Amino acid sequence: MATSKKNTKSSNTASKSSKANGRIGGKMTKQAVSRAKQTTNTQTLKQEVANELGIQPGKNASAAENGRVGGNMTKKLYQKGKKN
Repeated sequence: MATSKKNTKSSNTASKSSKANGRIGGKMTKQAVSRAKQTTNTQTLKQEVANELGIQPGKNASAAENGRVGGNMTKKLYQKGKKN
């Protein structure tokens, strides 16, 4: 039986393409989001995002729905933090 080696080149390529595609993450994102949080009412933002998605967040929503709301909140905070 042949053994296969892990292809590290493809994993490096994936992270480079993620950056090229504008995916957010890492230290810069944390800094931008923390700057935006200082001037944003997150409860209001949560309700705004949930209304846009047609989701009622909370205990009765699924983890995927709550995660979708949180992810979109992070995107909006990141964009706001980049502008500041």
